[in-house]
Amino acid sequence: MDMIDPDVKESTEKLFWDIMYQTDWTELWLISVQSFHVLIFCFIILSHRAAWNNVSGLVFISLLVLMYLAPTINSYAAENYLKFSKEQYFDSNGMFISLIISLPCAVNCILFIVSWLVQSWNLMVEIKAKQIQYTERQKKK
Repeated sequence: MDMIDPDVKESTEKLFWDIMYQTDWTELWLISVQSFHVLIFCFIILSHRAAWNNVSGLVFISLLVLMYLAPTINSYAAENYLKFSKEQYFDSNGMFISLIISLPCAVNCILFIVSWLVQSWNLMVEIKAKQIQYTERQKKK
């Protein structure tokens, strides 16, 4: 049961691919945005292994705030695009900003949550193992 109108779905997919193909990905600001998302992804991997929970929580909240501010950033960028870009990419629907800012931020937030769930799972397993060891020692006494 697909509840989405096929015409809307097709036009959205076409818009997505049009944006992807028509964007000049060699512009410095777009390279910077892409680099930012790659650095956040690397941080997620590093913070998972090192368990930097306080810092990763702060980065997670920052990504959520960035997604929340995406419409504001879109309107500001639409008015001032000549200062940093060759082309006007910022449409009134916010599709472009959603693709380059919000979507990667959402993916990174999901990765943070998965990382925290894995860490919680491992901690619960470790605690249960220690609890079993403790009860076995108590029985031997």
